Amino acid sequence: MEKFVKHRFLNSVLFTALFVPLGFFLLRDTIAAITGIMFESIGGKESFLYQINEDIARLIIAGLLILIMPLFFRGKCNFGFKGGKLALGICLALPELIVPVWNLLQIKVYEAPLVTGVAAVAAAIMHGIGPGVSEEVFCRGFTVSNLMRIWKDKPNRIFRCMLVSGVSFGLLHALNAIATGDVFAALIQVIYTASIGMLDGAIYLRSRNLWGVILMHTLTDVSAFLAVFESNATGMDIIFCVFGSLLFIALALYLIRPAKRAEIDELWAEDWSFGDEDGKKRISAKVAAILTAVLVVTFAASLGVTIYQAKMGYDIPFFPASENALDKDVQYQIGGDGKELTILLPYEFGGKYDLENSDPESFVLKESRENGDTYLFVFSHEGTSTEKVKITFGLRLGDMSTSIKNYSVSVSFKDDGSISTVGG
Repeated sequence: MEKFVKHRFLNSVLFTALFVPLGFFLLRDTIAAITGIMFESIGGKESFLYQINEDIARLIIAGLLILIMPLFFRGKCNFGFKGGKLALGICLALPELIVPVWNLLQIKVYEAPLVTGVAAVAAAIMHGIGPGVSEEVFCRGFTVSNLMRIWKDKPNRIFRCMLVSGVSFGLLHALNAIATGDVFAALIQVIYTASIGMLDGAIYLRSRNLWGVILMHTLTDVSAFLAVFESNATGMDIIFCVFGSLLFIALALYLIRPAKRAEIDELWAEDWSFGDEDGKKRISAKVAAILTAVLVVTFAASLGVTIYQAKMGYDIPFFPASENALDKDVQYQIGGDGKELTILLPYEFGGKYDLENSDPESFVLKESRENGDTYLFVFSHEGTSTEKVKITFGLRLGDMSTSIKNYSVSVSFKDDGSISTVGG
C-alpha cells in the first residue's frame, strides 16, 4: 500500500526561511570547532588549513544539505547548479559588481595594507568561496526553492518568495551586526543585507541557476578580505548602504515584474515535489530520517559549543562575547606597539600564582616576578593570530591545594595582530 510523504517541517515557512539557515550558522561553529582541533594539531594556528577552517565547515554543511534533500523529495530537487538559464543568471547579477568595486575603492582611499603571501591571498579567496557557495545554497537554493513549492498554489507566490527569503537573510545578520553596539548601524546592515537577499532571490527566480549569485557573493567577500581595515564604518559607508539598498530592491522588483511571471512559473513548474513513498520497498525516507536525527543531535551539540565559547570569552558569530569588567584588583598596560601586555595582580608574601593560558604558543609569558605588593606578568603576542585569548590566574598561599582567589583576563586583538582590548 502506498504512503504519501508528509514533510511536516519542510512545509513550514518559518522553518524553511529562518530555522534552517540559522541552523546552518550554528552547525558551522560545531564543525569548525571539531576540524579546528584537527588542523591545529597538524600545522598549528598559523597554518593555511586552520585559517580557512570555517570556510571548510561551511562547505561541508552545504554539501550535507544537498545530499539529504533528495532523500526527502525522491530525487526531485534542484539546487540550481545545473539546468536553468546560466547566462541569464550571470547577466542579471552583474549590477552587484558595485559592491566589490566599492570595497576596492575603500582599499585605495584608506590605503589599507593588502594581505601578502600566497597563503594569505589563497585564504582571502577561500573566505569568499566559503560564504559565497554555502549561504547561496541555504538562503537561495533551499529557501527560495522550498518556498516556491510550499506556495505553489498561492497568488503572488513569486513576490512572496522574493520578499520572505530576502528579509530572513537580513535578519540572520541582525544579531551579528548588534556586536558593533550601534543600533542605527545595525539597522542599516539588516536592511542592506535584506535588499541584497531580495535581489539574489529575484535573480534566482528568473534564472533557476545559482552560479550568477554565487559569483557575485564570492567576489564581494574576497574583495573585503584582500586588505586589513582598522577603521569602523564611515558616513560614506552608510550612504552607500542606503543607496545600494534602494537600488537592489528596485532591481529585484523589476526582475519579477508581472510581465515575467508566466516565464518564471514555467521555469519552476518542476524540480521540487513530494512524490509518493512505498514504505515497504524504498528506504530513502528512513535514511533521511536517520541523517536528520544526526543533524538534530549535532545542532543540539552546537548550542553547547556556543554556550561554552561565550562562557570562555570567545567571539562567536551570532552572540559576540561581551567584555566583562576586570576585577578591581587587576591592573594592566598595553605596550606601545600593541604586542606586549603587562598585568599586575595583588600579592602577599608566601603566595603563588598558577597560570592557565589558552594560547601559550602565540601569547607568550616573557616575565613574571614579585613587584612590591603586586605580582607582575609580562606577555608578548608572537605572531598574527587574532583569536581571543583567555588567561586564568589562580592565587594560592603556601601549600594550599586550591586557589583562594581566581582572576580571569580575556585579551582581544585587531586584524593586524596587535592587542585591542582587555576584559574580565
